[in-house]
Amino acid sequence: MRHCILALTLLMGAQIAVSDEAPGQDKAQGVLKFNISSGGYPPFTILSADGNVSGIFWDTLSVIAQRLDLTLEPVQIPPKRSDSLLHQGYSDVTMRAIEWTSNPDEFAFSDPVLMTRDAIFVHQDNPRDIRTVEDLQGGTLLTRLGFSYPWLKEHIDSNKVSIIPVQRQQPMFKRLYHGGARFTGAVSNLHAGYWVLSTNPDWDNAIDEAPIRLEEVGLRLMFPPRHAGLVPEINRELARLRQSGELDRIVNDYR
Repeated sequence: MRHCILALTLLMGAQIAVSDEAPGQDKAQGVLKFNISSGGYPPFTILSADGNVSGIFWDTLSVIAQRLDLTLEPVQIPPKRSDSLLHQGYSDVTMRAIEWTSNPDEFAFSDPVLMTRDAIFVHQDNPRDIRTVEDLQGGTLLTRLGFSYPWLKEHIDSNKVSIIPVQRQQPMFKRLYHGGARFTGAVSNLHAGYWVLSTNPDWDNAIDEAPIRLEEVGLRLMFPPRHAGLVPEINRELARLRQSGELDRIVNDYR
């Protein structure tokens, strides 16, 4: 049971949508607007049918916000617009790995909340053995629209690998499931991919993670420069959550 996390989430309790209104309150007024991505990004942020938000990053930041006397407010921003709208004040913080950011110097990052990596998921009918990036040459990968894959960029730019961007995680895995050997695979965050498979048993029986092992990175909280001063406070509370075991308990709730 997530005691104070659930209480804070219920206090939020509103339907959430991408806002076209001008930026409103900011951290100085006690509100921290967290971009949970369009429709959420399970298991990191989960948007339920009734509008409540949960997930690894939401629960973690909820505890930290409460300790720093901030009100956490969820906003939904598509991945392709997240950086620009972060700078413009429509959100105050989003999830990101430094390595997956094309212009990291323009932002301030917390310490890692969670170590993770990209993975390639394949249909069991696909005979291709994928152990290195070179094994993808001549193939077609499903990817997430608006997401960055630095380890794959050179192969895409040289047309050695074709990609089909898909806006949402679940439809991407659905296409892989029904496409069989038509697709080489689907590129997904490891934790997000296994979350989709755990909630779709039929897909789980037909889709496996390829043997390729990509570099692990720290998934962090990313802030615009105007909130750089908040990062040391966030890191201090993250360290306390890690030392107390609370962070591990939150992560394990979504395994």
